[in-house]
Parts: sequence; C-alpha cells; structure tokens
Amino acid sequence: MKVRSPRAMRYGAVLALSVASVFASSAVAMASPVAHAGASSSLVVQGTVTALTPTSGTPTSVTIQPQNLSRPSENILLTAGTVYMKSGVTVTDAALVVGVPVRITLTGSPANAATVQILTPEPVIIGGTVTALTPTSGTPTSVTVQLANSTKPTINVALGAGTLYYLGGATVTVTSLLVGSQVHITASGTPPTATTVEIAVPRPVEINGVVTALTPSSGTPTSVTVLPIDHHGVAVSVTLSANTVYRQGGATVTVTSLLVGSQVQIKASGTPSTATTVEIAVPRPVEINGVVTALAPASGTPTSVTVQPVGFSKTPVTVQLGTTMTYMQLKATVTVAALLVGSHVELTASGNPLTAAVVHIAAPATDVTIGSVTAVTSTSMTVQPKATGSTPVVFTLTNSTMYFSGRKVSTIVEVNVGDIVRVIAAASASTTALDVTVSNMVIVGRVTGVVGNVISVTGFYGATLTVNVTGTTNYLLSGKASTLTAVSIGDLISAIGPAMSGVTHSVTATTVWIGTKHNDIYHDALIQHRDADRRHHR
Repeated sequence: MKVRSPRAMRYGAVLALSVASVFASSAVAMASPVAHAGASSSLVVQGTVTALTPTSGTPTSVTIQPQNLSRPSENILLTAGTVYMKSGVTVTDAALVVGVPVRITLTGSPANAATVQILTPEPVIIGGTVTALTPTSGTPTSVTVQLANSTKPTINVALGAGTLYYLGGATVTVTSLLVGSQVHITASGTPPTATTVEIAVPRPVEINGVVTALTPSSGTPTSVTVLPIDHHGVAVSVTLSANTVYRQGGATVTVTSLLVGSQVQIKASGTPSTATTVEIAVPRPVEINGVVTALAPASGTPTSVTVQPVGFSKTPVTVQLGTTMTYMQLKATVTVAALLVGSHVELTASGNPLTAAVVHIAAPATDVTIGSVTAVTSTSMTVQPKATGSTPVVFTLTNSTMYFSGRKVSTIVEVNVGDIVRVIAAASASTTALDVTVSNMVIVGRVTGVVGNVISVTGFYGATLTVNVTGTTNYLLSGKASTLTAVSIGDLISAIGPAMSGVTHSVTATTVWIGTKHNDIYHDALIQHRDADRRHHR
C-alpha cells in the first residue's frame, strides 16, 4: 500500500478545493436574468424578491436581487413542484411577496426552484426626526422619518397594532408620537413595519421676552406669543395647557396674571411647543406726574383717569382706577370725589393696562381776596377788595369756614364791618369762604386825649387815629406790664389789633406800647415813615 506524505495530502486538499471553487463559480455564472439553463447538482441562490410574474395569482417565476448588489438580478422559474418553506414550516406561494429575502435551491434542466426558503428579514434601524404622521389626525398608521443625514430621502414606516412605544424608558401610547419628535425605530418586513418606536424625551426650550399677544384675546388663553429679548429674535408662539404652571414673585399664580406686555421666562417642550412653566416678572411701578385732562365716565364714580404728564412733548396716559386704591390729599386719605379735571396728580401705577395703586392729589389752587368788610351776617360777608376799581365780593359763610384773628383761631364774632380781612376760597367755588383772617392794624402816633376806653392819637402825617381798649388789652411800658392809667397826653404810643367796626382809622387794641423804649413796632413804623419821606422829596 502506497502511503502519501502529509505534504502531498495538503497539496491534494488545496487542489480539490480549487476545483470545487471553479465548479461553483461556473454554476453561478450559468444563472441569467431569464432562466437557469440547468445544473447537474443543486445550486443555491440567495437574495431579495424584486418581482413576481404574473403580479397576481400563482407566480410562475420570481426575480431576485442577489445579496451582492454588484451582480445582476436573476429570474427563476417556479413550478407546481416548488416547495415553499418559512421558519421550518411548509407554506403556500402566497407567502412569497416582493421585498422578502429568500434562499432558493435550484434543480433540473432548465433549472427551476426546487425549494424556496422565505427568510425572516433582518430588522431595520431608523433614526431621525418625524416629519409626518398618516393620517394627520386620529390614530396614525404610518410615520415618515427624515434621517439624521438630511441629504438622504425620507423613510415611511408602517405602524401596526403590535408596535410598542417608549418615552424616557417608560411605555407610552402612540399619542406621544408627534411631528418633530426625535425617534429611534426598529422595523422589519416589507413594507417596513415598526416593532418598537423609541421617542426621545424632548429637550425643554427657554424663551425670555415680552408677551405681545394672547390667544384668544379674552377668556382663558390657550397660547401666548412672545417676542424674545434679543432684538434679532422672531416672535414665538407657545401653547398653554391645563398643566402649565404660572409663577410671579416666587408665588404660584393663575393665568390671569399673564398680560400683554408682561416680561416672561417660559420653559416649553414638545411639538407644538407647550409651556410647562411661565415665570411672570413682577411689573415695575410707573410714576406719572401731571394734570388730569379727563375722567371716564365723566359723571359718577370714575374707573379711569387721563393724565397729561409734565412736559409738552409727552403723550397723555390713561390709567385705570381700581376699587381698592388709595387717594391722598394734604397727607390725608380722601375719596375719589377729590379727583377732578384740572387736578395736579402724582400716580403710582403698574400692570397692563396700567392700574393706579395710589393717587396723590395736590391741594386745589385757592383764590385769595384782601379787602375791607362792608357787611357781615352769620351766613355771608361782603368785602371791598383793596385793588382800585374792584367790585365788592359777597362770600358765603358755612359751618366749615375757619376764622382767625391774626394767628389765633377765632369765631365769626371777630369779623366786623371795617375790618381788613384775608379771605381764602377754593378755585372751584371762589365765593365760598374757606378761611377768613381778620388782619391786625397798627396805629403809631402821639396821644391827644384819653376818654374812657378811647385813646385819641395823631399819626405821623397829622391824621386823627382812634385806639379802642378793652378789659383784655395788654399794656407795656419800657418792656414791663402796665395799665391804661399810665397813658398820658403827649405820650408816643403804638397799638395793634383788628380794625374797629364802622370806624375808620381805628383799632380795637390787643396790645398798647407806651413810649419808645422796648417798642419794636414804633421803631419799624418810624423807619418806614422816614423811607417814605425820602422817596417823597426826591
């Protein structure tokens, strides 16, 4: 027996493999797009079904694209004896459809399919952005995905009843699948049908800007339009849901605090973008200083006020008046009745529309009349103003009228005909006296007689003057208290007090200074007299 060396055996094995390879290559080369001419032994062809002939009914041939895409497609005959297998089970030719991968064993001459193994297609992984759902409303049956490489075409994937959906690791329903969602889909079959859809948790978006619109404009808004602070920013519309949380000044508020003009910081996510939280900046109060030009309504309790701010170039501002706001005048709380057209005001307001919190109303301008009383009763007083050519003014005296004698509070009994008075009246009611001040007169001169309670005096210019004294008159002599008995003819005296009723050039003295020592009134009067003389003799 002849024994071969191991080296010879290796060479023989290599030769045998080479010959087998040549025969295999020749067998594959025999296949053509029309039909295989035949094979002395079985030949296996594997690829994907691209066509069935005829397209309906029982197919008599199948066209496949080999796994090596560089090779041409092949057409294989199907006969009544062809056996169809799927997952190890015999099936009918109905399982053979375009798109399925197959492994076909050829036999005979010309070659035809002995067995067609319908293979389970490898799952396809698709990652990208959802660009469409079909149908657009209701339960979608397919999804269109744009791959991350936007140069590649979109892919349409069917959604079946068995498709599973996940969001953030949790099982969800198809309602979480939205246009714009980032997805990772595992699909199989022809056409590809999703087995799982992983939906990426949408990243929250932050929008910081000013509210320019609420939709609808009245009632509960369902969306808000925000102009970002960046001046190049484009207005963004954000959906408001029942789950949106609103905060202002660190406290939870309701959507009613969201107003056009509000400064907001919104966190939103999803498609369309839906707000999860809306931070509303606390509105800064606005100070308005000006003159009231209108009240609305013009009669009754006003609900808004129009103010012309100080400065001619400024535009009038309308401010809402709430029911809980405060009105102040002369440091005292007043009612809205004190707010009048023409009033000077300082407003503190905030919000949109601007709503006043506090209104400071300047004291109304007053009319002042100085003159001599020509008639007086308990309810009226007639005053002849000092101005030459002026006509007498009749003032109404009310229970609110205040009376003063010099700087002391007094009563109406202090007002007499002939008194010099200063009358203050409101500009809006110029003939109703608010304050009546009886001005004190000063008489300075030399005593010419003392009869009872009357001291006769000759003034600097020779005029006859009268000083009436009472039991309350004070007397001062050289700075010390004195009495009427100290007054003698020839003494220089000064007397101060209100004018005597009905007697010209006379006073009812509250104080009489005897002599010139410690008599400031006399010295002041003497200086005025000398100044007048100098002006007269120039």
